[in-house]
Formats: sequence, structure tokens, C-alpha cells
Amino acid sequence: MLTFALHRGFTLIEVLVTMSILALLLALGAPAMGTYLQNSKLAAATSSIYSAVQTARTEAIRRNVQAQFVLTDTPVSTADIANALAPAVAGANWVVRAASGATFVPIEAKAGAEGEGSVAAPAIQVAGAASAPAVFDGTITFNPFGQSVNGPLTGVTYSIDVTNPAAGVCAAAGGTIRCRRIVVSPGGQIAACDPAAIAGDSRAC
Repeated sequence: MLTFALHRGFTLIEVLVTMSILALLLALGAPAMGTYLQNSKLAAATSSIYSAVQTARTEAIRRNVQAQFVLTDTPVSTADIANALAPAVAGANWVVRAASGATFVPIEAKAGAEGEGSVAAPAIQVAGAASAPAVFDGTITFNPFGQSVNGPLTGVTYSIDVTNPAAGVCAAAGGTIRCRRIVVSPGGQIAACDPAAIAGDSRAC
């Protein structure tokens, strides 16, 4: 005598309930995922700038000349970019250059829109500042000893804030976006930090 096993499938109600639960979970997780992606983008941009500033300091020591990290809105594809650029305190692009006589030679350059999906309007924004009495024009200069200088001045502290206004408000101002800051001390030490981190945290500024 032959017997047949019954294979019971899912009912339409069970499928609909499962899909509803999945849709709810996705809806709840989407904002958190979006914030995570934006924070990751900020971290990547900060890492790129940090590495460039470190390269400028390293090249100043290695070449025994002054070397600079420069924020600029001049396109990095510009001919003779090292000498043709115009520094900008909130420049979207950056260039690392070293002195060579009365001019500069390029070492590295990057357009701020790289990886942003838009050449015209990148979401990541930077804004630099310097401690008094220095005036920051977008240029951080290192001498052959690796110290940050501003013309004849030494003892200058520079900071570069990296934000993403299109994604939201920085956590330090009550938002959810973990904005970053790069600090260059007078001695040339370079650190990337989180302005929203509490005192005692290794990420704090």
C-alpha cells in the first residue's frame, strides 16, 4: 500500500504578516543606516585630509624645505596646480606642495568631490582656523623641523572642521552626525578627533 506525505506550504496570511514585519523592520532601520553611511563618509574624508597633512609634514622633514597643505577651490586638474592655486579657508579641494626655490612642486592633490557622486556640489565641507595671532587662509606650512609655522610665526595651532550639513546637524550641536576635526599643534603633531566625544574619551578634541 502506498502512502503519500503531505507537504503543507505557507498560507497567504502568513506570507503577508511576514512581509509586513520585514517592511516595518526596514522602515525602522533605514534612518540609522543612513546616519551610519553619512558618518562613514565623514570618517573617510577626515582620514584623507589627515593623511595629506601628515604627508606635507613628512615631506618638509625629508626634503629639508618648507612644505604646505593647502585647501583650495582651484580645480586640481589646473596646469601647474602647485603654483596656480588660490588658497581658500573652506576650499573643497586640497593640494600638498613643497618649496623649490621661489616656486613649489606638487606632491599630491585631491578633489573634494571624489567619492561624493557629484563634482559640482560635494556634501562634505571643511572649514579651517588658526590660533591668534595667525591668520589662516587655507594653508598649513611646515618647516624642515616638522613644526607648523605661519610666515615668521611659530607656536601656531591649526584646526580643520569636517562636516556634512546636507546629512544633518553635528552631534556636538545636538544632532546625530559625528563631525570631525583635525588639529595641528605648534610642534607639528597631527590628530583627528570628535568634537562631540566626552572628556576622557580617546577620540575627544
